[in-house]
Amino acid sequence: MFWSLGISHRKAGERVRDKVSLPAREAELFRSRLAELGISQSVVLSTCNRCEAFFCGDAAAPGKCRSLFLRTFPEVDFGGILETRKGVDALAYLFRVAAGLESMILGEYQVLGQVKDAYAASLAGGCVSRELDRIMRDAISCAKRVKTELDIGAVPPSVCRAGIEFVDRTAGFAGKRVFVIGSGRTGTLAAKLARRFGAKSIAVCNRSPERTRRLVEEIGAETVGYDSRYEAISRSDIVVSATASPHVVVQAARVEIARPVVFLDLASPRDVDAAVAGNPLATLVSIDTIGELASGETGERERLAAKGMEIVAAAVAATAKWLEGLG
Repeated sequence: MFWSLGISHRKAGERVRDKVSLPAREAELFRSRLAELGISQSVVLSTCNRCEAFFCGDAAAPGKCRSLFLRTFPEVDFGGILETRKGVDALAYLFRVAAGLESMILGEYQVLGQVKDAYAASLAGGCVSRELDRIMRDAISCAKRVKTELDIGAVPPSVCRAGIEFVDRTAGFAGKRVFVIGSGRTGTLAAKLARRFGAKSIAVCNRSPERTRRLVEEIGAETVGYDSRYEAISRSDIVVSATASPHVVVQAARVEIARPVVFLDLASPRDVDAAVAGNPLATLVSIDTIGELASGETGERERLAAKGMEIVAAAVAATAKWLEGLG
């Protein structure tokens, strides 16, 4: 039986999602602990919108996985927000997640890359069975088809684009000094959009110098050492943070600014200490704020999403039929 279990933005607020997060190393440990409980085949997906496990197992498997979530995050009250799905329902949910149809903003594309990364990590760790391998590959193929045929994400922007566009509308990038912390997928997209919106200068920092170097060469940005990030913040007008760090990377106590600065936090858990918002010169925009701002952009996106659901339903039926054939 195929299962999914975990939390998502549907029921869990940003504060809970900040706590319930499994970066790469922690996700690996979580899969190992699942294996110790007899769930040897699993994929763990942890993003800004969700922290969920997808796995194959018997009727006792979801109870074991639920217990592991409770032990891993003892400080979190999971009452009513830890959701379990099984069989075709779990399959359909995974396919929708991969296609961006369960995202805070319908059709956002970044989740597909995150699903691919989670699947690759499980493959590398020997945590994928024949059944789970087929399920994950089918989900990814279906998501690619939804993206190619419908391009839902082009109607509203992704969370990153929505945040950048909101900051541009309220503060404006033109002629501004922008500092981007993190040069992964989200940080890279943020830096490119800031350049497109007319930023006067862009500085980028990341714990990985090589990744930062590639981005700097591509958009003509300045490199800032990670340990010098607070000095860069003091020189900036707009700060965008999008790292995979499990800890806060911008502490309020260390932020010293002499003029208005907009902080756009695109990470989960949060990169920017919420206390930064208490500084009268600081404006803090978070993921939940972006989701609320973009929630009104329905119309065409929802029409396309309905078509996406039809593609998902057909793909799920084909995968379920294959699984039934295995006996």
